[in-house]
Amino acid sequence: MRKRRSNSRFLPFGAGLAAGYLLTAGTAAAGALIMWLLGADGGLSWIVAVPAAAMGSFLCGRTAGKMRRRGGLKTGVVCGIMYCIPLILMALIFGTMQGALLPVKLALCVGFGAAGGVSGVNSQDK
Repeated sequence: MRKRRSNSRFLPFGAGLAAGYLLTAGTAAAGALIMWLLGADGGLSWIVAVPAAAMGSFLCGRTAGKMRRRGGLKTGVVCGIMYCIPLILMALIFGTMQGALLPVKLALCVGFGAAGGVSGVNSQDK
């Protein structure tokens, strides 16, 4: 009987974060291109940023949930928090953090990450 190779405890979170940030970057770049082509004002960038962050945190939780196969809600919440921390740090560094949007951004990332984690654990494909 062949031994099963055990994965690291942090591998699902790293893979989820990588997938989530790649999707976020792609979505944000596509949205920025569309806004540039339409000549939209830069103040409307939140219209692109909010769905990009939501989709990225969902994919982060889903990827980690698929790899772990247990504790989907907890895995998704941890993924959402880990996904949101660099976004908040970058906003603080560049000075674009509005006080009221911090809890909204955190709730958005954690909520969609938790939904993705539950979705990943309950998915049929491996």
